[in-house]
Amino acid sequence: MAMRYILRRTQPEDLAIIRKDVGQLDEQLGKPADGLKRTVGLSISNLEKVNYLLVTKKIGTDWIWICPSVELVAENEPGLFKLMQRFSLPAPAHLAHLETKSST
Repeated sequence: MAMRYILRRTQPEDLAIIRKDVGQLDEQLGKPADGLKRTVGLSISNLEKVNYLLVTKKIGTDWIWICPSVELVAENEPGLFKLMQRFSLPAPAHLAHLETKSST
């Protein structure tokens, strides 16, 4: 059974890190317009995946793509903690006891 963890990005307009991870991001997204939404997946391994949720936002008269949240998907706790480390996140309080067990 897969474990999922959704994190909110503090700077949703900054797509620089996503562009490093995902080749040709702008081509995959297409031109931003009213009400568009895309999920761009990045496979880390057979059992670990990162899903970037991108939506459009209007700034003045222009539309831009933003990424307000990221979904981490892993097969088990150690895999989930590995993905969290990739984003420099500590284990959530309700899972912290599992991280201690998996590192021993």
